[in-house]
Amino acid sequence: MTFSRSAALTGCCALLVLLTGCGGEDERADVSVAAAVTAEAISTGSFEGISLAAGTPQALEEAVQNLQEPFDGLRPEVEVAGVQVHEPEEDSVRPPTAEAAFEHVWELEEIGLDGQEWTYTTEADYTYDEESDTWLVDGETQIILPDYAGHENIGISTTTADRGRIIDGSGRAMVYNRDVVRIGLDKTQLESEQDQQEAARELAEVVGVNAETYQETVQAYGDEAFVEAITVRTEGGHVSAEDVEDIAGVHLQYSQLPLAESSDFAPNLLGRVGPVTAEHLEDDPTLSHGDMVGLSGIQAVHESTLRGVPGVRISMGETTLYSSEPEEGGDVHTGLLPRVQDLAQGIVDEQEVNAALVAIRPSDGAVLAAASHHPEAPQVDTATQSAYAPGSTFKMVSALAMLRGGLTPESTVPCPNSVTVHGQQFRNVPGFQDQYVGSIPFNTAVAVSCNTTFAGAWEDVSSADLAQAALDLGMDNDVGIGIQALKARVPEDSELNLHAANLFGQGTVETSTLGMAAVAASIADGRTVHPWLVQREDHPQEGGLTEEEGEQLRELMHGTVDYGTLSGLDPIPGPHVYAKTGTAEAGADDDTYSHTWVIGSQDDLAVAVFLEEGEWGSSTNGPLMREFLIGAREILDEQDG
Repeated sequence: MTFSRSAALTGCCALLVLLTGCGGEDERADVSVAAAVTAEAISTGSFEGISLAAGTPQALEEAVQNLQEPFDGLRPEVEVAGVQVHEPEEDSVRPPTAEAAFEHVWELEEIGLDGQEWTYTTEADYTYDEESDTWLVDGETQIILPDYAGHENIGISTTTADRGRIIDGSGRAMVYNRDVVRIGLDKTQLESEQDQQEAARELAEVVGVNAETYQETVQAYGDEAFVEAITVRTEGGHVSAEDVEDIAGVHLQYSQLPLAESSDFAPNLLGRVGPVTAEHLEDDPTLSHGDMVGLSGIQAVHESTLRGVPGVRISMGETTLYSSEPEEGGDVHTGLLPRVQDLAQGIVDEQEVNAALVAIRPSDGAVLAAASHHPEAPQVDTATQSAYAPGSTFKMVSALAMLRGGLTPESTVPCPNSVTVHGQQFRNVPGFQDQYVGSIPFNTAVAVSCNTTFAGAWEDVSSADLAQAALDLGMDNDVGIGIQALKARVPEDSELNLHAANLFGQGTVETSTLGMAAVAASIADGRTVHPWLVQREDHPQEGGLTEEEGEQLRELMHGTVDYGTLSGLDPIPGPHVYAKTGTAEAGADDDTYSHTWVIGSQDDLAVAVFLEEGEWGSSTNGPLMREFLIGAREILDEQDG
């Protein structure tokens, strides 16, 4: 008999008995209690203590286990939807009977299917046993799932949703599905292990992967496996189908992957998509072997947005019990401008050493470009994740702390030949011009980069003051950019000579190129700029930099190009460039070298350029900043026009 939940709960009192009864035998056990116990047993799979009129506890428990096994521990919530009691006719020898309806709800969100639930209703028959005062349930397996005998194969399969796109700062898709081909060996086409090993070596050499590693992979896979060697673009890939078609056992699988226009476009920022790993499968039961997920960069960090919601099919044999269509992934919006990124990448790629360039739009904090070049470790994103001693560029952080201590850009400050702090002597760079030794204006000390002015301020500016100034200039590691990133390490407890060294960017203070670009952007806009690569929905607190402080800091940076450390730089067209150079000693003994830096801003564009090894920030990095500012201005003007 089939009935609705509302009918079961509101039907005629002569037929419907709820917890309190309604004209039945007052001393009879309540069938609603028996139904509630049955519902709990169906959910947990434990039928111990259940009074059965038919069936066995073992059969029911095995049926529940078989049903729930594909769901990785997920159990349904089972509730009594209604109970209907049938009283026998007067003088009848037949016992009272009852029917109960159970509502089953599987919250599929718990296995990664957001907002989805599988629901169905089952029914059970009860017979009252007067001698034991017990309601006996007919324990057929249909009380667990309609038309279920308890042994059928229960399957759950998913359909991957179309992956979302990564959008650039102009609203265009940078990363979307592009045609690729997976090149590998089909082991069923190769008769012997020797044939497999020979084919693996030949294929590896043609496609450019490690032959020994690929041979080991082929050997480890099953006899009927397709073993991928490499995935390449169908257009523009360094290997084509024609290059491998004559290799024994070779097999090509054509599909799509979310890719940028070229393989060298911001690969560490955008990240890559690849097959799921064992760890992914363990963490997410909705994934299957062969599924593609984000493995690095934006693709990994924003996997939940980009991946979307997979479609699902729950089946019993050939019968579909539940299904839903996949929901395509959402787009991730960035501030990157591809032509500006390409310009920055081209500049750093020309360097023979580890180099980075980060450009920020101060007005909104968007990272327009973040380019890294690491000859020995291309997978390292130097621009956003590596920190080094910043040298004199960090004087802008110290300068903010000194301004807060009472100085102004016009204040007279000492610039002696040397300063000794706790037994350590600090000097200006070799060749420092004698005309600036003595008492000079603070803005001149910044423009010509007088080390001793800053080292000598160690008693006036505390480590805590310095750390706060760094935070207020955008070096806040707690405010993310949309991928893993590091802006700075500025200790709050350095003392004496170590603190003095930190004040001019040596000692233990370290910053990334991203962090120094944030400093330049904050000064340019007169507020704390929190840079972002991926657009935020939330807006972090602006921080403590005031418009007046920004104006003072720009005044301190004004003279660098006019008469200071960048005075030898060829003119840069357009609005005035505010800049600061930096050179930091690194290494030890005979293996000493210099990290070189420059930060600057022009109108609504701020930039930081870093080289792990260079001559001076002025001579090595200055021309690179000039090249970038001129090139970026042309690109931005064309875009705006």
